[in-house]
Parts: sequence; C-alpha cells; structure tokens
Amino acid sequence: MSSKPEHVYVTYIKTTPERLWQALTDGEMTKRYYFAGTVASDWKNGSTYRFTNPKGVLQIEGKVVEADRPRKLVTTFSAVWDEDVRKDKPTLATFEIEPMGDACKLTVIHTGFEGETATYHQVSGGWSMIAASLKSLLETGEPLHLSQPEQAPV
Repeated sequence: MSSKPEHVYVTYIKTTPERLWQALTDGEMTKRYYFAGTVASDWKNGSTYRFTNPKGVLQIEGKVVEADRPRKLVTTFSAVWDEDVRKDKPTLATFEIEPMGDACKLTVIHTGFEGETATYHQVSGGWSMIAASLKSLLETGEPLHLSQPEQAPV
C-alpha cells in the first residue's frame, strides 16, 4: 500500500483566531511575512484567489474550497512560479486554527501531491519559514527577515 506524500506544519501563536485569520487572508498583512507577496480574494467558498510577488507577477492561484472564518481555510494550490511546477496538478492547502487559551494552534496541511513532484519538493521548506515569520509578526509586530528560497514562494 502506497500513500501520497504531504506536508504538515504546526505552530502555536499568541494571538486570537480572528487576527490569525486576517493575517492569512489580508494582502496587506501577507506582504509583511510571506516573502513580500500579496494574496487577494473575497474568501468565499468557490471564489478564486491569487498570490503575486512584489512585482505583481502571479506565483500561486486557486479556488477557495472551504472558508470557515476564523477556524479553517481550504484552498486548491496551483503553483506557477516556474516551468517545473506549472506541469503539476493542483494540490490542496488547508489552514486549521484552533484557540488554545491566549494562543492559537495553526496547522498547515498541504496534500494532494501525485508523488514527489516539483511542487512537493519546492514547497517543502517554505511553509515552515512562512509560519515562523507569521508567528513573529503577530507576537512581536515584526516579521522575520528571511531570504526567499531559490525556487518557491511558499
């Protein structure tokens, strides 16, 4: 029996579910922690979203599969930042927010890879960097100043 690969990242952030949701869905906030990129959507079930780099070039696009504000966001994930990832089929990115006292548990689950594809490999380190910078921004007001990985914006 073979299982498809996936990525799962968990972090705990001293914030409210509402503030964490805003950080995930507000393009002005993503600019601060997500490699200076901007996400845009109305975040309604079935809507599209786009993630662009600081020059406005499309990097990721997809559809909102489930938006349960401020608990869960599920989107398709079509990476388009280079030729290798453009060949891959869309995957699924899930963000689960669970209140825990004065903090939230954020779980990022990236599934739906057909195998160890270009997208699978290129996003492998990005999500943990993004989550760490998001945590820093929400807890201290300042994101981490990390350089972007060579290939992937996630």
